[in-house]
Amino acid sequence: MSKESTLNKAPNNQGQSITEVNRTEEKETKEENSKFKGNNKDNKDKGQDRQNNDSGGKPSKYKSGDVLKFVRVRFPGNAKSFPFIVEKRTFRYGQKVVAMSDRGMTVGYINSFPHNVNFNKSMLPIRNISREASQEDIEEQRNNIMKEKEAEVLCLNLIKKYKLDMTLTHVEFLHFGKKAVFYFNAPNRVDFRNLVKDLVKELKMRIELRQISVRDRAAALGAIGPCGLQTCCSSFLKSYGNVSIKLAKNQNLALIASKVNGVCGQIKCCVKYEDEVYSEKKTRLPKEGEMVSLKNGDRGKVTKIHILSEKFEAMTDRGQIRRYECGLYDSQRKLPENWAFPSSFEHIVNETANLITLELETAPKEKASESISKGRHQEQASSTRPENTKKEESKKVEGPSKKSSPKRDVRDNRRNPQREAKDGKKGQPQKRKRFRKGRPNAPQKDQQKKKETEKS
Repeated sequence: MSKESTLNKAPNNQGQSITEVNRTEEKETKEENSKFKGNNKDNKDKGQDRQNNDSGGKPSKYKSGDVLKFVRVRFPGNAKSFPFIVEKRTFRYGQKVVAMSDRGMTVGYINSFPHNVNFNKSMLPIRNISREASQEDIEEQRNNIMKEKEAEVLCLNLIKKYKLDMTLTHVEFLHFGKKAVFYFNAPNRVDFRNLVKDLVKELKMRIELRQISVRDRAAALGAIGPCGLQTCCSSFLKSYGNVSIKLAKNQNLALIASKVNGVCGQIKCCVKYEDEVYSEKKTRLPKEGEMVSLKNGDRGKVTKIHILSEKFEAMTDRGQIRRYECGLYDSQRKLPENWAFPSSFEHIVNETANLITLELETAPKEKASESISKGRHQEQASSTRPENTKKEESKKVEGPSKKSSPKRDVRDNRRNPQREAKDGKKGQPQKRKRFRKGRPNAPQKDQQKKKETEKS
């Protein structure tokens, strides 16, 4: 019912007013909307169930927390492996199976041992292995690999014929040789209609030309990075390529192509992993070239930043190059209006060997304040002492001081004075006589000579 009809009509015999009629209409519309939303949800759930059933998964069976047995399968032409549910069947490592990959039904091999995983809704759709690969499937796959090489040579010759600005990366035969996909790289859009016509005439199958980036090629073929491990894009990364030169500049990396670029010739994906840490540490440090006023009173220009160690170097207005800790920097401290950094210095001193920290600057001030407070306490104590104690102290000082006999050191090498008087060598230190083994002493030589003369 429209609003005009409800306004023109008189109230019913039952005594309903116009406002009551409007309320009933609003209730009806709300009920219709809720039914419509419920139908949409049911249709979405049915669509998800159909997708899951097509891919081999059965979400109605499993609940969150159920333990499922999975195995990973790798397909040719793809460096990544995909999880497949095993259920009650048994498979060996390296066994060849037929399963649905992201590019169609193909033959792959099992790339892991069976492992248990707790079910979660994010795992949907769950894939299932269709069957074990027979000898015919394996032979057909080998034939397709030979045909792929022949098709690649044919495509390269046609690219030279039509002089197209494109580089062919690799070729794949899908759906058991019913469809051929040619992957290529190109800087601009390419008109390859004549190329497709010639390929269809020669191969007599469905042809698809797919333009990919250099990163996609590295991810598809797989490679070993400069770190010695498998490239991230071909092993575990799902989304890659969101790396720019700004990330390398933010980390103060040397912009050298051989160091910054990866296997694909683009900036390494791993540069993105540490960018968050660098940006967080940079908030505690000043910028290069900034004029700063530090907590210890130094003022100058920032010349260098050490991001990971959270330190920075600055040249003060006195011509000193110093190394500071980030705790001395405060972004809210402002320089005075009349201050200006000098344009030249007579002498510049490099003091970066010593790190200036907040603790080292506050320690001498604290020691000075402690010594001043101690002196004040001593003055107060001396002024508050009674007169009797002062007199006793003065008597002690004026009284005869007992001469204490000096104690002889045990380690002293001198002999007893009484023994020295007997020997007639008073005041001379004792000298030890040292003899070498195997050599006769002077008195022993005299005795030997006497004996020889007596014998003669």
